[in-house]
Amino acid sequence: MQENSELNPYVRRPGEGDDNGSGPVYREAKMPNSLARAASTTGIIAVVSIFTMLLYPAIILGATAIILALLSRDREGRMHDKAKSAVTSGVIALVADGAILVLVMTMLFSGGSFKQQLNDLFVETYGQTFDAMWDDARDGKLDLEYKFNTLGNNQLPDSSEIGYNKEGSTV
Repeated sequence: MQENSELNPYVRRPGEGDDNGSGPVYREAKMPNSLARAASTTGIIAVVSIFTMLLYPAIILGATAIILALLSRDREGRMHDKAKSAVTSGVIALVADGAILVLVMTMLFSGGSFKQQLNDLFVETYGQTFDAMWDDARDGKLDLEYKFNTLGNNQLPDSSEIGYNKEGSTV
């Protein structure tokens, strides 16, 4: 297979420069393959999706960027610069997304003012606290059809029916 020297200006062609090798030495530019380009693009989209607060696309795209970058290696096992940047951006997306997920779960289950605001929001929206809905979901008793039907008809039960008082504790 012929080298791509006619199209690449950085390749030393036979007969150019000094014959004794004292002329300028050009390094052959490595052209990125399509997997490296796809990995780089996927990694960039994964990092951008973190800032748009999309949880799952960052995980999926970050992992895909790493896999595509690893698949784009040449026969000697070297990676193109685009593939290296794809691995870096994929790892950044996965680590940042994991940190956001841990932070949200910690805020959600540790109590405090965030939990109180979430319970108030759930009572206004669904007629039930987040804690009660979480317990129902965990025990397999969550009746979503009832919740959505009552929500659609604006027939929310009052706080005495759902076991929730204004201080945020269950009755």
